[in-house]
Amino acid sequence: MKKYFINQDGVSNKFWNVEIDDKTQKITFGKINTQGRETIKFFETAEECENETEKLISSKIKKGYVEIKEGENIPEKIALTDEESEELFFWSSIKKSNRHRNSHWSEYDIDEHLENLTELLSKSGKQKLIQFEKQLQENLNKLYTAEIAELSLILECDFKEENGQIVFDDYLSEDGFIYFRCWLLLQGKEFFDEITKDINAFINGKYGFNIADTWAEGLLYIADEAYSINHDNEDDSEISDAVAELSPEVIHFDSPERIMNREPKGGGELQKMYPKLVEEITNLKTEK
Repeated sequence: MKKYFINQDGVSNKFWNVEIDDKTQKITFGKINTQGRETIKFFETAEECENETEKLISSKIKKGYVEIKEGENIPEKIALTDEESEELFFWSSIKKSNRHRNSHWSEYDIDEHLENLTELLSKSGKQKLIQFEKQLQENLNKLYTAEIAELSLILECDFKEENGQIVFDDYLSEDGFIYFRCWLLLQGKEFFDEITKDINAFINGKYGFNIADTWAEGLLYIADEAYSINHDNEDDSEISDAVAELSPEVIHFDSPERIMNREPKGGGELQKMYPKLVEEITNLKTEK
């Protein structure tokens, strides 16, 4: 068996080829248009060799590799636009700094993630940090919707049962809603894309969360803190100030200019709008 794969997502432009012959597995990998490197592994049985190879192939596909036919021309890598590069840097930084992204949700710690992200960003230049801060503000604004506000109410507010209906306390603090949106961003791009389309994605079974800890205020200041590690940032806001100067079209996450798509619902309306979501979350909160 021989199989050929390429990954041209984002900045990637790599190949990964695998060949098995009885109990022998040979893998060749590297950047496209290079000879790459080769590894050979021997197994006790041909069945074990095949099973382990299938696991590797599945893992590569999850990471963005796609299969191509033998002899098929590899497409030319399309250069990213500046906007695509900025977005990629933002999401890849959040992903790389989450060392528990492949672990059970109970091992995840917000403070650890933020510390790792600060350390990672501190190795980037000022322009990269400005790009990160710009993306942060833009993504926080994308989450400034009634639906995300309603998710925050369901997850964070007290509730009571009246005549068989769940009724939520519908108080939503401005600061708390900002911190909640920061927490959502830390969960990564795949989750962000799904949750902005439908907040019911929160319970689709693909994700696990500690719903008792859904604030990540530290993300708001992380670009400036990362810059301060290697620079004299006297006012502690050089990066965020630079975004305001260089990209005035970006609405700051706590600007009064923000406009929500509609007024968020509360009280007993949330159960009518999101019955399954409310059922699962309130059951979890009751168990705690």
